[in-house]
Amino acid sequence: MNQQSATTTTTEDAGRYGLPQHALQRIAEAVTLAEAKTSAEIRVVVTRAPLVQHPFFSILWASLAALVLPWLIVLAYPMSALSALALQSMLFVILAAALLMPGMAEKAVPRLALKAAARNAAIETFLSYGIPQTAGRTGILIFAAARERLVEVVADDAAHGPLGAAAWRDICDAVAARAREGSLAEGLVAGVEKAGDLLAGPLPRKPDDRNEIPNHVVVL
Repeated sequence: MNQQSATTTTTEDAGRYGLPQHALQRIAEAVTLAEAKTSAEIRVVVTRAPLVQHPFFSILWASLAALVLPWLIVLAYPMSALSALALQSMLFVILAAALLMPGMAEKAVPRLALKAAARNAAIETFLSYGIPQTAGRTGILIFAAARERLVEVVADDAAHGPLGAAAWRDICDAVAARAREGSLAEGLVAGVEKAGDLLAGPLPRKPDDRNEIPNHVVVL
C-alpha cells in the first residue's frame, strides 16, 4: 500500500462541502470509463467531516501564548508575580475566545497536522472499504477532504509496483489543477481519467475482468 498527497483550493457547494447528485454521477461515469481500460479498481471517497478537532489547537496556541507573552511584558514593565499570573490568565481567556471563533478555529490548525490527518484518514478509508481485497491487489483510492481542501491517493501493491510514486503524484496534480479552477467534481473526474490512462498500460483490462468495487462515489 502506497500513498501520495496534494493540496487543492476549492469548495463545491451542495450542503457547504458536498457534491450535487449530477456531479457524483459524472464522477461515477468517469470511473466506469477508466476501468474499461484497466483491470485496476478505482474508488473515489469524499469526506466533508473535519479531519482534526479544531478546539485542541486553539487551546494549545492560546496556552503557549499565555505562557510566554506575559514574561516578555514583565521584562519591559516589571510587575509582581501575582500581577504576571493575572495577566497570563487574562491573555489565555482572550486568545482562547478569539481562536475558538468560527473561521479562526480552522485557521489555528497547522497545515502539517491537516496533511497528516488526511493521510491517516485515507489509509483508514482504504482499509475499511475493502480496497486491498481485490483479487489482483490492483485497487486504488482517490480520497478528497473537501473541508481541508486536500487530496490523497492510496494504491495497493500490484498497482503501485509498475508505476511508482510519480504516478500517484500525477493523479493528485490532476485533481488539484481542476479544483483550483473552482470545481472539486471536475478535479475528481480529471484524477480518475488520469488514473485510467496511467493504469491501462501496465494493468490492461482482461477479457474475464469483473467489477470488484462499486463505481459510485462515497460521500462521508
